Amino acid sequence: MVHSTSPWEVVNGMWSARERGHGCVSPYLRRAGVPRSTAYRWDQELHWLVEFGAPELRRLRADCARLRAEVARCGEDRTAEATAVRARQRALILEAAVLGTSDTEVVRLVSRATGRSLSHETVNAVIAAASQRAPAVFARHFAGVGCVGAADEIFLGRKPLLLMVEPGSLLVSGLRLAEGRTAAEWEPVFATMGDMERCACDGGSGVNRAAKEAGLDVQGDLFHGLRDAQAWLSRFTGTCEKRLAAEDNARGALKAAGGLPEGQPADGLMRRYQRAVAEADCAVAEWDRLSDLFAQARRAFDLATPEGRLNTPRAAQAAFAAALAAMERTAEGRALAAKLKPVKAPRFFAHLGALEGHLSVLRLEQVGPDREARLGRLVAQTVAWRRRDKDPASLLRAASTGSLADETELAVIEAVDRAVRSSSAVECVNSRIRLVQVARKRLGEDFLYLLVIYHNMHQFGRGSVRERKTPAELAGIELPTSDWIELLALPADELPAAKGSEAALPAPPTAAASAKTAA
Repeated sequence: MVHSTSPWEVVNGMWSARERGHGCVSPYLRRAGVPRSTAYRWDQELHWLVEFGAPELRRLRADCARLRAEVARCGEDRTAEATAVRARQRALILEAAVLGTSDTEVVRLVSRATGRSLSHETVNAVIAAASQRAPAVFARHFAGVGCVGAADEIFLGRKPLLLMVEPGSLLVSGLRLAEGRTAAEWEPVFATMGDMERCACDGGSGVNRAAKEAGLDVQGDLFHGLRDAQAWLSRFTGTCEKRLAAEDNARGALKAAGGLPEGQPADGLMRRYQRAVAEADCAVAEWDRLSDLFAQARRAFDLATPEGRLNTPRAAQAAFAAALAAMERTAEGRALAAKLKPVKAPRFFAHLGALEGHLSVLRLEQVGPDREARLGRLVAQTVAWRRRDKDPASLLRAASTGSLADETELAVIEAVDRAVRSSSAVECVNSRIRLVQVARKRLGEDFLYLLVIYHNMHQFGRGSVRERKTPAELAGIELPTSDWIELLALPADELPAAKGSEAALPAPPTAAASAKTAA
């Protein structure tokens, strides 16, 4: 007996027996143990499958392959859709966070925009993941950019934050949130400023010492240096207004009394009125005098003199000293002069020396025989033009024709751009950080890096002299993308080194340190 494993083998055996001759099929089926009726039924079924069912089988197999491909494509579409939704949610969360939106408002915003509700833990996880990535991205692209900078300390709660800002573009090129204000705390920020020449700092000993140890020329901060004198003059303005109000009150009282008959001696109301008029006239005259002298003292720091000549440190110090000497003739003037005396230090006139040094390379054929007058006019025109246009000097140099006039103008533009006088640019960035701090309360150092990256890649709004340009564009930085969220998502090996410095920022703080900072 033959043991067959399938109907196909039995039918094949029948076909082989039929080929051997008549009468061979029945003995084969008896040996196989298969009834003739069953064997012939199998033969008919397999014959239909071979002759007629093969095309149908091929069609069914093609349909199955098509359906499998359709299922796979639907899965890919759903995966891509889910990925797009997650990316949109992440973008909304990060944009809202850096704009100063609380976590509760972020959850509501994402729910309205995508129809999906997120927990506060999910929002915090997205922000934390981007914040951990931000220090490395900042170090690669923005750290140490610029030849001049403005440094100042601001306070987030009880912790000082040092910001380094490029004045022309308002690009933040360095920051550090520390426990104290010593030079050792600020040294890592200045260590990244490889190409920086000069830095404007206020009177903080830690910042000044760190800048000097880094080999930078320190410029006195006129923004803070003149602020006390400006505040005193504002208070004296209030005093003058009170004197004028007292004069008005005395005039009203005299008028209410009906005046005095002609020839009658002056009584108390008349004496009060005359005294009020004298005091008001004296106060207003003194205010006019001190305001003019204060304006003269401020003009001493301008890049060009009122006569239209190039200003120098010696001429500026002489003009400033003359203004102080004229103030000290009265008691009020001596009080104002006392507020201005700290600004007499040579470091507050360092920007004029730097301007003179940068312009010293211009030859006679470029500026003519009367050098100071010619350069004074060029500098005054450049300063006025820079108030309306902040295009980087690198862009202007690329569009230059190479003529002698173009080279002269470019040299003056670059010299004016490097003549930084104050750290007021830091206050512009500080105003943005304060708005976020009001909403989010506690800002860790990693989140500050995230906020600064957004600032450096965000276009200025309408009405600004930097309208529709980003700080990165104005600083001449070439980035792989204009989207700051895409920049955060780039792999580490695709991040080019930062312009202007090969040094990296200190390693991001550990998880314990981040938790301590947040606390």
